[in-house]
Amino acid sequence: MTLKHILFFCSFTWLLFFAAACSNQTMEEAKKEVASTDLTDEHIDGMKVGMFITDEAFLKQNRAVEPYPANDHYANQRNYDQYWNEDFIWSVDRQTMEVLQIRILEENDTSASSKAIKRGSPIEDIITRYGEHYYTYEDHEQSIFMIGYVDHQNNLDLSFIHDEENVTGFSLGYDFDRMKWETEE
Repeated sequence: MTLKHILFFCSFTWLLFFAAACSNQTMEEAKKEVASTDLTDEHIDGMKVGMFITDEAFLKQNRAVEPYPANDHYANQRNYDQYWNEDFIWSVDRQTMEVLQIRILEENDTSASSKAIKRGSPIEDIITRYGEHYYTYEDHEQSIFMIGYVDHQNNLDLSFIHDEENVTGFSLGYDFDRMKWETEE
C-alpha cells in the first residue's frame, strides 16, 4: 500500500470515528428514529456484510488483501481487525473472520453500491434510488456531511459521505452492536 492510501485510510477512519464520537448520541438517535429501509440485497461490487474474508469466493474477487498495519495497536480497543487492498478496507470480526463493514478507498471511483451509487454521484441520485427514509449527520467544524439508510430488521447501515453535492465515500456495515470500539480513558 502506498503512503497516500495509508494517510487516506487514517483520515477516513478518524472521520467516521469522530462523526460517531463528537455527537454519538445524536447520530445514534437519528439512526434509531429513521424508518427502516430494506438493505437485504445491498452490496458493494457483489461483496456483502456477513461474508467471510477466508472464503474462496471472497479471496478470488479481492486480490492482494493485507492486514492493516495498526491492527495490533487497536487490538485491546476493538473486537475487529481491518484488512485492505488498493480499493477497499474491510472491518472483520477477529474471532469469526466475518466481514462487519466494507468501505471504499479514496481513489476507487469504479466501485458502486447495488443501486449504482459511487464516488462522484450526486446526492439526489442517492435519495432517488434508496428513498426518503434516511438520516443525516453534519459536523461543520470538521466538514463532515453524511446521509445514510438503516435496515433495523437486519441491523445494517449504508452511509454516504458527501461534500454537500456529490458522494466522496461510502460504506456498508452492521449497525449498533456488532462493531465495538472502546476508547482509552
